[in-house]
Amino acid sequence: MGFTKWLRQKVKKLKLKFYLWERGTKWFKAPEDVVGYERTCTAICRKLITHKNSKYTIAPLSEKRYIINKELDIFVVIVDNRVEITNHVYHYIINLTEKDMNKLKNQFDAKVEQIRLEYEREIKSQINNTLSTILEKILNNDKTNNTNTNG
Repeated sequence: MGFTKWLRQKVKKLKLKFYLWERGTKWFKAPEDVVGYERTCTAICRKLITHKNSKYTIAPLSEKRYIINKELDIFVVIVDNRVEITNHVYHYIINLTEKDMNKLKNQFDAKVEQIRLEYEREIKSQINNTLSTILEKILNNDKTNNTNTNG
């Protein structure tokens, strides 16, 4: 009985040490060094996201984000912590830090959300116009039916 209790205490202490060591390695990492081409890659992606002729697509299952700019002949795929840039001559695959990738994904998602809201507003404005047209048709039809029954 004494040995099992001692063994349990040792296992608990070992688990605690491992937990504290693991937590420390996750939370207290030194900032990752960003290489020059990684900065260039993030700058290209940011400029393409804000470019007026860029088209945006998201693949929900694979979580891939696509930026297509036919005017500049650039195609970008953002997936996991990797950015693929193709310009019909070269194809680059650049791994980014998690921090930079999260910033890019957030900027991309915000742009796509902004476009979605614009589409939604446009669709709703068309619905209002259509509903008012339907109401006018019904009112005009009622007026013609009333004059036909009275006359």
